[in-house]
Amino acid sequence: MIDLESLFAMMQQRFNPQAAQSINAVFQYNLSDQQSFSCEIKDAACILSPGKHSAADIELSLDSSLFLQIISGQADALQAFMQGSILAKGDVSLAPVLVSLFAEQSSPMLVESSEQ
Repeated sequence: MIDLESLFAMMQQRFNPQAAQSINAVFQYNLSDQQSFSCEIKDAACILSPGKHSAADIELSLDSSLFLQIISGQADALQAFMQGSILAKGDVSLAPVLVSLFAEQSSPMLVESSEQ
């Protein structure tokens, strides 16, 4: 399982508030290891919460290891989406926005939690 606390810290570190100026949306992530979390972008801020959001604009379902590769900059999210490795429901026009919201920078790889 993914250590969500470490994941949230990494996402906050990579978050680009300038790119979020005009975006108000909730992104729901459903990972293959039965973990889920939401990312709410509002007022140029990023609010990450474990679990399912009741009013997500878009739901993204993907393999946990692929998500770790994407957030650490080792895989391309748009390419994964085009190859069908990321399934999207809802407002799919929001999917490409994520690339600009989480700027690429060198980040340490997330450690998977040994807790199950």
